[in-house]
Amino acid sequence: MLSWQRISSFSHLVQLGNQLCIEDFGFSFINVQLTGQFFVHLKVSLVVGFIVAFPYVFWEMWRFARPALYENEVNITRGIVFFSSLLFFAGVLFGYYILTPFSLNFFGNYQVTEQVTNSFTLPNYVGFLSMFVLASGIIFELPMVIYFLAKIGLVTPEAMRSYRKHAFVGILVVAAIITPADLGTQILVTFPVFILYEFSILIAKREQRKRQQKEQEDVLY
Repeated sequence: MLSWQRISSFSHLVQLGNQLCIEDFGFSFINVQLTGQFFVHLKVSLVVGFIVAFPYVFWEMWRFARPALYENEVNITRGIVFFSSLLFFAGVLFGYYILTPFSLNFFGNYQVTEQVTNSFTLPNYVGFLSMFVLASGIIFELPMVIYFLAKIGLVTPEAMRSYRKHAFVGILVVAAIITPADLGTQILVTFPVFILYEFSILIAKREQRKRQQKEQEDVLY
């Protein structure tokens, strides 16, 4: 199992110092509402519950849509729950163990002047953490989205290749905003997302070839 100690050791191994370590960030939490801590506890429970229950939630959504699908469409969706859940969990882990330490280390210690101390409300911190974790999980669903768009012909591998440079620049910009520490951390965040984009191109190419073969068979018969 992953642990912060192992992540911290990996951070020092790849010469990133403490940027992947959850240590003393130099800021404190404050609660300014009487029910603040209770609702934070409730929000964390809901977020964690959604993450754990994601396979079941997705399966229920698919089961609801299944009656409207043709038999061949049902066949192509086999395994969708497993692969979608796998990608989602990978994104959640990436957001929690990689994006979160980078962001907290930077924003938590950023100061316009030393006369201003950093004290954040607990709901703000939990909302910030939830945003990174859930957003990362959704971003990692990119291959599944491309699979279905390519299946119906809305996305082609040629189009994705032509916009590869634009996608790379966009990913770099987002990574720079999320992890404005140094080039190494930016590349570490950019690399997995760009790999997902390249993997999505392969998926689109495979689905385009299968669709073209089917069209040729329909013409012959």
